[in-house]
Amino acid sequence: MKQLKQPDNKIMIYPIYHHQSVLNDICDTLGYDINTTINKDFNQSTKVYTLGKYDFPYILFVGLGDVSELTTAKLRKLVLNISKNISEPVQLMTDHLDEGIDKHAFVRIWVESHIIAQYQECKIGHDVKMIADLDIVSSGYVEKDIETGRIYGEGINYARRLADTPSNLMTPEDMVKEAVELAKAYNIEYTILNKSALEEMKAGGILSVNQGSHIPAYMIVLKYTHNGNAPHKAVIGKGITFDSGGYNLKSNSYGMKYDMCGGADVLGIMKILAGIQAKTNVYGIIPVTENLVNGKAYKPQDVITTLSGKTVEVVSTDAEGRLILCDAITYAQRLGASHLIDLATLTGACVAALGDVYTGVFANDDAYYQEFEQAMKAADEKGWRLPMDDEYFAKIKSNSADFKNSMGKPGAGASIAANFLNAFVEEGTKWIHLDIAGTADNDGTGATGAMIRSVVEFIK
Repeated sequence: MKQLKQPDNKIMIYPIYHHQSVLNDICDTLGYDINTTINKDFNQSTKVYTLGKYDFPYILFVGLGDVSELTTAKLRKLVLNISKNISEPVQLMTDHLDEGIDKHAFVRIWVESHIIAQYQECKIGHDVKMIADLDIVSSGYVEKDIETGRIYGEGINYARRLADTPSNLMTPEDMVKEAVELAKAYNIEYTILNKSALEEMKAGGILSVNQGSHIPAYMIVLKYTHNGNAPHKAVIGKGITFDSGGYNLKSNSYGMKYDMCGGADVLGIMKILAGIQAKTNVYGIIPVTENLVNGKAYKPQDVITTLSGKTVEVVSTDAEGRLILCDAITYAQRLGASHLIDLATLTGACVAALGDVYTGVFANDDAYYQEFEQAMKAADEKGWRLPMDDEYFAKIKSNSADFKNSMGKPGAGASIAANFLNAFVEEGTKWIHLDIAGTADNDGTGATGAMIRSVVEFIK
């Protein structure tokens, strides 16, 4: 992508508000006033053929609607709708956009959204679909906006690609390879805690979940330092590369390759932060394993000792995500992080409550949540804060351990899971939990990269 001062032979995309008229030189070149033939209503497009008057075959006029009503969120939706059908190089006209959304934001959002819209899951054995080239026609300085949009779009698509990869080709070992390659490419410090290291640490949560798999568990730790001696925050992502449910076997495990979307999102977040050289210090932590069944697999009513030393009675082996996350939360705090945020496809209860529109948000500190709420607004993503009262935690009391990993029956499952995780957050540590079970993928087909923008905005 590049900045151009004059149109070339690529198809022209011309966004236009209701009150605007098409530039006179375009009307003169085409030989008639085309304002009466194009639809300027929001999200409407009109294809006007140039009939040899330009080197490109047509101009695609894209209606922006009323200038006072266009928001960045609406612009994102518009670009996704337009760009998903583009199959050839295009050029975006921007010089005439001197009001409404700031031109720098307009360009940045259009580039990012174009890249996201163009993404398709790659069929195994076939070539990856190439992103159609997009040039920006502008007399102003927009190179930085183009680059930022590219970094965000490619970072989100990177996380989507990891999540979309079938679980036999995206095992815990493959996740480790991806993390190491990313760290080396961006000069990020990394540590890979293998099974022996986890056993030495006595990380019983992740090790118990891993017992049913022949592929060992890992804890991926990336350390991004770009703000001097400031404390490191931590972003934690659930990395279950496939979830059978364990002995509490799922009736339908289709879509469970997406149970590592939280971990994939963390790698996407780290890629974006490093790409934009965000002035922040942050750990990216991913506990990664499969949850399968064999003769060694953990069972209901087993009692495990987590990394924190707290004991947990296993009610459901299908409530495994919280068992690997609790060890990651403990480890992040041992590294010195006092501000945490985690992303996890954690509960079907959150899907039932919020569907695929809102991400469930939990927080143990009101001010910390309000900061994240502002980040979501800036990122044009939707989250809904759900309750985390003590009464929910009371429902997982155990006679055999400090507490249980599940209530064992339907009812407030998302809040109970969040309360479980909160039990491993030390006093004074600020923590946010994002339950992305409903928003991370499109009903078992196609990862979305939900909440990556919000977390980047929050951290940077």
